[in-house]
Amino acid sequence: MVFSKKNSNSIVIFLITAVCLVFTMNLSYIDITIMEARNFVTAREMILENNWLMPTFNGEPRYQKPPLPTWITALSSFMFGFKSLYFYRLPGFLVLAITGITSYYFSLELLNNKRDSFINAIITVTSFYIIAIVIEAPWDIYSHTFMFIAIYYLFRSLNSEVFKLKTAFLASIFIGCSFLSKGPISIYALLIPFLISYFITYPSYVVKKIKKITPILITGLVIGAAWYLFLLIEDPTNLINITKKETSNWSSYNIRPFYYYWSFFIQSGVWAIFAVLSIFYPYYKNKIKEYKKYKLTFLWTIIGVILLSIVPEKKPRYLMPILIPLALNIGFIFRYIKECYEKKKSSGKVLLFHYLLIMIIGFSFIFIKGFVLNLNINALDVTLVILSLLIMVRLLNLNDLKFININTVSLLILIFSISNSPTLMENKNKLYRSVNELNNSKTQIFTNYNLSPEIIWNFGKKIENIDIKKIKEITENKLQFGLLTNKPLLIKDTVLNDVSYKIKLVTKYDLNNLNNKKRLITYYHLFSPE
Repeated sequence: MVFSKKNSNSIVIFLITAVCLVFTMNLSYIDITIMEARNFVTAREMILENNWLMPTFNGEPRYQKPPLPTWITALSSFMFGFKSLYFYRLPGFLVLAITGITSYYFSLELLNNKRDSFINAIITVTSFYIIAIVIEAPWDIYSHTFMFIAIYYLFRSLNSEVFKLKTAFLASIFIGCSFLSKGPISIYALLIPFLISYFITYPSYVVKKIKKITPILITGLVIGAAWYLFLLIEDPTNLINITKKETSNWSSYNIRPFYYYWSFFIQSGVWAIFAVLSIFYPYYKNKIKEYKKYKLTFLWTIIGVILLSIVPEKKPRYLMPILIPLALNIGFIFRYIKECYEKKKSSGKVLLFHYLLIMIIGFSFIFIKGFVLNLNINALDVTLVILSLLIMVRLLNLNDLKFININTVSLLILIFSISNSPTLMENKNKLYRSVNELNNSKTQIFTNYNLSPEIIWNFGKKIENIDIKKIKEITENKLQFGLLTNKPLLIKDTVLNDVSYKIKLVTKYDLNNLNNKKRLITYYHLFSPE
């Protein structure tokens, strides 16, 4: 791809944003995840209950996560579609685009080459788990993206002999934004590994540079701690209790062995082959011209994995920030292999496997949907087959088709495959029934157990968790009410506060799409006074 000096940066920003928005084409096929439900319910209650500084989940304090991403999501849903899941998800994909744009600018600072920087950006936004994290746990992408932006400005500050207030200020602001998105997670997983890697790679004037960035780091931490200080004044009891529970999980919950994260390269998806090769630094350092820059991204990746491995609590999504420096590291190897491929060197055959893998992915949709899942074929499926055929004929080296740019076609297959993947999740559960149909009921509805976040989201508003024997207002006025339970009630009648009630099991609500999760099933009972 050729960039002009005048508008290349604008074109890159547009292309990366367009790519990330294409990923949202079929989002409606993806059921809301448990983390999404928690976060989106919190965002919804911010608007409905006007509790922007003291967020709640189903009416209970939710201080586990700082509020910045919730604010952004709440504003998006308020402006574009309060009841549409798409507009709750959209900001996450725009932040994904910002991750790619930051990757481009960071690479430009590192490599001073626009084409190579664009390649790094594309690798970043098409890495499997960087995309998956937007759906699985939306707030992670905010925290790590803001920290990546902060690192970009820190990198510029460290490389400059002159102190620039604007650069320092922006670095501090985005460190604060990262902290206000998920606490200190990104500081540990992204910032500290970067700083260690930078000072190992560029050991000159270490003390001077540390003094230079220390005020930036302190200012960022102060900004990030502001919300916690507010809660410490306004609601210290709940904040302390929630914080204790969260920190105790680090050493007692989801405990995994030290080596749990060492298959991290798999999370880069289609780039996994290059990810594996990229960690063979001793072999490639003499083959890559700018080996010091390769050393920086290599150390940044490896040190990040080591630090995450030290923490006893481990989850796959905690590995996501490592994919950011890994994408930069992959870029060095991808470009080297590509050069070897174009020069017909034997080591360039790796790229051939990469093209074949992408071609197979493109063909697979028709096969899986048509023969395995019996789903409808759409226009994207057909487009992917056509693009895959183009790669096939190009790999056969047909002279008449040399005008086909195999890299562009491969990129299109990769983008459309990601966009098309949700269609594989088409609803197969004939018993599916949405609890949202109760939302407009005039009958007041309660629950006697801790409903799953997905059910609360689907219902559309708070559902009070209460002991039915204590519903005095309802029973004193002999009103009818509804109750959601985790299993059918065996009794047909009961007496509540001296009022006799008939109990009728009205229906079972099942929010399962492809899975069979018990937490997504609830039973609706109607209590009618006799």
